Amino acid sequence: MAALTASLLAACGTTPTEPAPDGFYRVERGDTLYSIARRNRRSVAELARWNDLTDTNQIEVGQLIRVRPPAGAAAASGPSKSSEKSETPAKQADAAPSRPPANAIKLQWPADGRVTGRFALPAEKGLRIEVPANGKVRAAASGWAIHVGTLRGYGMLVIVKHSDDWLTVYGNLDKPLVKEGARVTTGQEIGSMASAAELHFEVRGNGKPVNPATYLPPRG
Repeated sequence: MAALTASLLAACGTTPTEPAPDGFYRVERGDTLYSIARRNRRSVAELARWNDLTDTNQIEVGQLIRVRPPAGAAAASGPSKSSEKSETPAKQADAAPSRPPANAIKLQWPADGRVTGRFALPAEKGLRIEVPANGKVRAAASGWAIHVGTLRGYGMLVIVKHSDDWLTVYGNLDKPLVKEGARVTTGQEIGSMASAAELHFEVRGNGKPVNPATYLPPRG
């Protein structure tokens, strides 16, 4: 499965009060480069280029992000909704995992099916879990749905942010059952499969893929 866009990591820290200059956006808690790009009708690739971002995971609260092209640079036409969601910038920033955060997270299984693919970087950045037709996918822990939509290589996708360090990714859904920005609780149904398919489940610590099995309870 294709690499998750490097804009998934939410920034950490406190939100400054100083307003951003014209043509810039100041990163706030919970922002991702993807959400900033969408809000300003830009692509992630444009923002990465205008701000010299080689790793779009690494945005921080308080950081100024240029959201208009610099003088002399040709601005790409505003992306359509469909093309914007299929943008895949930042090549393999997660080719190797970083050290997981010290504050470990405890998760529940997002589906009851058989595990058909296991974490093995760089090819597999998560687990693949069989889900039967009309089966439901559950939130592995409580948090906020920071992204609901389609993404190249992931199909229909829900991303849940659990803390400044941790998020989980639920890909290849048929239908989301939660709205972007909504609060979700552990075990809440957040997606469904119309036909038998494989859920792609990732756990990210500090924006990097980590082995989900480390944080899931053993199965009987």
